[in-house]
Amino acid sequence: MRDVPCRVIEDLLPLYHDEVCSEESRTLVEGHLSQCEACRDELQRMHAGLSMEEKVTVDRNSDDRVMKGIASSWKKGRKRSFWKGMLVTALLACCLVLAYAGLFQWDVVSVGTEDAEISKVSQADGKIFFHLNVDDGYRISRLKYDLRNDGTFYVTAKRKVIKEKSTLPYAFENDDEFVDVAEQEELQGQKIEAIYFGTPDDRKLIWKDGMDLPQTEQSVLERFGME
Repeated sequence: MRDVPCRVIEDLLPLYHDEVCSEESRTLVEGHLSQCEACRDELQRMHAGLSMEEKVTVDRNSDDRVMKGIASSWKKGRKRSFWKGMLVTALLACCLVLAYAGLFQWDVVSVGTEDAEISKVSQADGKIFFHLNVDDGYRISRLKYDLRNDGTFYVTAKRKVIKEKSTLPYAFENDDEFVDVAEQEELQGQKIEAIYFGTPDDRKLIWKDGMDLPQTEQSVLERFGME
């Protein structure tokens, strides 16, 4: 088989390597390879070359998978970052709205009694009338009623955290007010023993059960649509 020229075997080696040659050619090639080191080396190079090509293909496929994974993670990361950003923005907006409402809209601050004057206390048809004058220069937003278990009834003036200057016409800073004792007792299911302006920790007496009070003037009653 050594007499077969190497160039002939080299032409057959690719077919032999790919196992597509005839049985006769296979026998011829194998017989030559058993005696020719140069052709054996060439066959080994072909094996090595294919292995390298397969390795490169595998590596490229691995690289493709890695890059696709990185791209997918990046896209997911961008989406997560986007929604996190939206959530943070929404939370900040809510905090700003609540802060604005707390400072400028909610009537949460109780007005002290230091600058409060209670006068013209009178009674008519189960109602206690009085004139409230809070002379601290700031607006009162509303009056809150609160009946405690001991029978004390509190009229508490409320204003916003950011105080507003008091201007005409006055709301509650300088005006006549009244408490319908009979109505409040019916609503609360409890007897009212005393009425205070302020809070349990800072209060001024308006009326106490058994107190002798004059009748309310007709002009005051008419202001509230009463006769």
